[in-house]
Amino acid sequence: MKVEIHCHTDTYSPCSRIPPRELIAMADAAGYDAIFITDHGKIWSPAELANLHELSDRLRVFPGIEISFPNGRDLLVLGADSPIYESLQTPSEVFAQACADGYLTVIAHPYRWHDDMPDFFTLADAAEILTCNHPDEDMATRARAYVEEHRMAGVYSSDAHGLNFMNKFWIETEESFETPQEFRRIVVAGRYQNRSREIVGPLPPNHKAAVFGELSEADMMALYVQPTQEPTSF
Repeated sequence: MKVEIHCHTDTYSPCSRIPPRELIAMADAAGYDAIFITDHGKIWSPAELANLHELSDRLRVFPGIEISFPNGRDLLVLGADSPIYESLQTPSEVFAQACADGYLTVIAHPYRWHDDMPDFFTLADAAEILTCNHPDEDMATRARAYVEEHRMAGVYSSDAHGLNFMNKFWIETEESFETPQEFRRIVVAGRYQNRSREIVGPLPPNHKAAVFGELSEADMMALYVQPTQEPTSF
């Protein structure tokens, strides 16, 4: 399954320009099988998610959240579906709740803002290695070293704030899953592959596309060709 684990909508993330309807259309066109919506500090309700599911016959849309800790430390909780996640204050509270619920915890864009990692991040299941917000080769190198040192999963994602962030970095699972808990077990067991395509243009992209008409020709053409190679530059 082709999976996007990190994307934002303009409904709840002011930094995103992606309307939810366009997000679903883009994921469909790019051949994704599942996406986790991880807006900043906000959970999508079951009714809201049901409305998104009506926009696609095949795409599985899962809830999630990106939680910000002090000093710019961000964590994804994939599957988070309770408003309780919006009010948790400390890393220990977040990790305890995610563990109880069986949801995958992923360190978002490590080393993007800081040169060090707090001790509490060793509790995470995974960390992002490459995203559209990892423009520096050194960031990816340090992220790879961190996940190896702490024996956690290293994953690719778009960290999408515009449609043009998507379909550049993603993961593919070796088996299908129906629940976030099943997805966590797959990733923790290493039954997935990081995938990407050749990137044309800067990272992060110099604008955030809100509609298909704002995509580059390269991004439009990539909707019809689904490469599976890992990047060779980092």
